[in-house]
Amino acid sequence: MPTAESIVETLLPLVRRFAVGRYGIALGGAHAKETGDALSDVDIYLFADHALPNEERSAMTREMCGDACGVASWGDPAVEGGTDFRHEGWMVEVWFREIGSVADAVARCRAGEIRREHRAWTVMGFFGHAVLSDLKSMRIVDDSSGILAGWRAEVAEYPPALRREIVARFLAEASFWPGNVHYRTAVQRRDLVYAGGIVRHAAHALVQAAFALNHAYFPGEKKLARALDLLPDAPAGFGARVEALLYPGTPAEADLEAQARELAALVADVEARARAAGLLAE
Repeated sequence: MPTAESIVETLLPLVRRFAVGRYGIALGGAHAKETGDALSDVDIYLFADHALPNEERSAMTREMCGDACGVASWGDPAVEGGTDFRHEGWMVEVWFREIGSVADAVARCRAGEIRREHRAWTVMGFFGHAVLSDLKSMRIVDDSSGILAGWRAEVAEYPPALRREIVARFLAEASFWPGNVHYRTAVQRRDLVYAGGIVRHAAHALVQAAFALNHAYFPGEKKLARALDLLPDAPAGFGARVEALLYPGTPAEADLEAQARELAALVADVEARARAAGLLAE
C-alpha cells in the first residue's frame, strides 16, 4: 500500500490545478505529526489566493481518480474549503485556506488574540490558534513563493502574548466550576446532561491552558490524551485523568460502539420529528 507521502506526490499535479494565483502545498494532519494510524486520512494543505469552484475541483478529481472515488467538495473557494475523496486505499482531504486569512490569523495570534468560532466538526469550537500547530508541524511539499517557509519561521517560537492570554482565559473558565453552586446541585440531582456539559467544558479549558503552559501549540481535538501525556510540565497521568473525567468508569465499560449507535439513533429520531413538523426537507 502506498505511503501518505507517496499519495501526496501522486496527487500534487491535481492539487496545483485547484489553486488560483499564489499557492503553497504541504502534508498536514496526523501523518505530518507522525501520529498517523490505519484510520488516519491523508491531509493535504493547499494555501492559495483562491481555489477553483467546488464543482470544478470535484470534476478534476473524478477525471484523475475515477468516478468511484466518492469525491465531495465543500466550502467557499474564496476563503476556505475542501475536496474529500478516496485514492489507492486512502481517504484524502485537500483542505484549502486563503493565504490572506492565514496570514491574518498568524498576526492575531502573535499579538495574543484568541478567536473561537462555532464549527459543526469541532467539539469545543474552532480556535484560531490551532493554525499555528498546523503550520509548525506541516511538511512542505511545494512552496515556490516562499510563503509557507515564512510562516514556519514566524511560528517557530510560541508567542509570549498568546501564552499569557490562553493561560489566563482558560484557567479562569476551568476554575469557575469546581465550587459553583449550580454544579454542586447538578451533582446532587444527578443532572447528567448539565453536569456532563460542565465537566467537558472545564476539562477542555484545562487542556488549552496545559498546552500553553508548556509552550506547545494546541494540536486539535483528536488523540488528545496521548498528546497530553507528552507534555513535560503537566499533572501525573494527565491524559488518563482527563479521559476519566469525560467518561467515568473503567475502560472496559467505555462501550463507544454502543454509544455511537445510540447517538445515530437519537439523531435520526429527532430528524424524523423535525421533518414531520415541516422543518426539514424530505
